Amino acid sequence: MIDKKYQITQWQLTFLILQTQIGTGVLQLPHLVQSVAKGGGWISVLIAGAVTQLVLILLWSLSRRYPSFTIYGIGPQIARRFLGNIIVFAYIVYFVLVGGSILVLSVRTLNKWLLKDTPTWVLLLLIAVTAIYLAREQLRTISQFCQLASFLIPLFVLLISYGYSDVNLNYTLPVTEAGWNNIVTGAQNSMTAFSGFELLLLAYPFTKGTNLQKLKAASLANVAVTLFYVFVTFSCLIFFSPPQLSVIPEPVLYMLKSFQIYIVDRADLIFLSIWIVNGVTSITCYIYAGANGFGYLFHQGSHKKAVLYTTLLCCLIALYPQTMTQHDALVWIKQWMEYIFLLGLPLLLLSLSYLLKQKEGQTA
Repeated sequence: MIDKKYQITQWQLTFLILQTQIGTGVLQLPHLVQSVAKGGGWISVLIAGAVTQLVLILLWSLSRRYPSFTIYGIGPQIARRFLGNIIVFAYIVYFVLVGGSILVLSVRTLNKWLLKDTPTWVLLLLIAVTAIYLAREQLRTISQFCQLASFLIPLFVLLISYGYSDVNLNYTLPVTEAGWNNIVTGAQNSMTAFSGFELLLLAYPFTKGTNLQKLKAASLANVAVTLFYVFVTFSCLIFFSPPQLSVIPEPVLYMLKSFQIYIVDRADLIFLSIWIVNGVTSITCYIYAGANGFGYLFHQGSHKKAVLYTTLLCCLIALYPQTMTQHDALVWIKQWMEYIFLLGLPLLLLSLSYLLKQKEGQTA
């Protein structure tokens, strides 16, 4: 049983997942889906959100059978110690790699738009120090920070809404121009922007409430992220013409750069200043998740001792891509690892728990 001082509320679970999901994917999402699904890109995002909800239910189904365990405890419960520890280590690798890939995108975006002359290692150091400071805390503190940071999201919506004074709805027509096959492919391409809900596998035993209440809290986060992504994608689709959007890698920032809001000349810089908070929060959550696994294996369950070298591993991954080919390779690896660790392994573990007729307190 988790000590009450470490428990989080259902609302805190919602904001924890919401902040981890939003991360950095929002900047490139409209470009990714439009390049395949054309005017139906916003439908692709809706489909991706629905699929994410199904996967979320899968993770919840696994966690509710072992409500006192994180994913690091569930593996050994089902597969015994040796195989279970392999599963634990595999999830550590996944969390570290995703944290590193988000770090790559964050640093590249800051270098390109805000701090062009700042060396990469300086930006990495600044983000890493911030992440270490927060990731050393208990999940309750991290979730409280996520709750606070989430109040910045309405500012994103307000800034983007300013562009509705100069839009063209005809840019999205015909909606099914690309065909349903391409719309579904667009949904597949946008799935990576929804990753982050897997934090449920770590936060489940710390969350107050019944199993159903925890599912509702996690689902609320996913619904909010889906609607936010649909809004951002649709806004870009009606602001940029199809030829423009197909060649603009970060349409949200380009759209904001064109705004002049009273005395504000560069709305994109305001957006970036707010966005980096979300980016660092997402990175912190993944560092915490990875450090938690190292703590389980090597530090008697204490993650604090592992935060420093977990962050170092994320930074080393972030330093790897020196060319676009290497960057694309990292993105490709991340996407396939998401299929394995968000769908494949949880489905396998859940199936084994039913086949072996296991629940919490029983071992194979």
